[in-house]
Amino acid sequence: MKSLFTKLSLLTLVIVLTAFNGFSQSVDDVIAKHVAATGGEEKWKQVNSMKIEGYIEVQGIQIPFTQQTVHNTGMRIDAEFQGMQIIQIVTPTKSWSQNPFGGKTELEPASEDEHKQQVDELDIQNEFVDWKAKGSSVELLGKDEEDGNEYFKVRLTTKHQNQTVYYIDVKTYLIYKSVSTTKMQGQEMEVTTKLLDYKELPIGVKVPHKTDQMGQVLVFEKIDVNSTIDTKIFAGK
Repeated sequence: MKSLFTKLSLLTLVIVLTAFNGFSQSVDDVIAKHVAATGGEEKWKQVNSMKIEGYIEVQGIQIPFTQQTVHNTGMRIDAEFQGMQIIQIVTPTKSWSQNPFGGKTELEPASEDEHKQQVDELDIQNEFVDWKAKGSSVELLGKDEEDGNEYFKVRLTTKHQNQTVYYIDVKTYLIYKSVSTTKMQGQEMEVTTKLLDYKELPIGVKVPHKTDQMGQVLVFEKIDVNSTIDTKIFAGK
């Protein structure tokens, strides 16, 4: 009898160790398959700038916008609604914004917290490409189901300590949605963004052409990669 319990204990230990090893390896496997599904590391590293033209759709109203980003250098978003200019600028060291609808009629510096939340957007070569070298950490949180589909849940924490949980489709390895925590008016809130309508760009990377952030829909009508962008547009005040 004692021998039987010993064998059962050993079997349990083997199962536990196998499961642990499989879990620790699977997060790297999921990330590798995701990067491959979106074009591969080599092609992503060729992306040095991106210009997006599209519109924001809110309650049936379409607001055209342009987003210009130079990898790890600067990002600028310009939109116009009812004759008023909306601007957002992000650089590695500082951010600015102008939003007349929010009381900002001129470019104003963002707070440290706001800048910290925005600075990771300067990485346009896929957040999971070279994530270790970028100073990020990842964790597999298991799986979840939604709308009849199954997803891996991977939490990415950047070097700026911004955390996002990505739901990666177990079949396509594309990101279905992301869930992050942000501060708005001094209060933390959870923001869910669905990534839709994936298309492959001429350079060979696959990106969503539509996002839905809690009812605010962004449609990307045109995406140019590696076009010349004058970095002077990232100068704030």
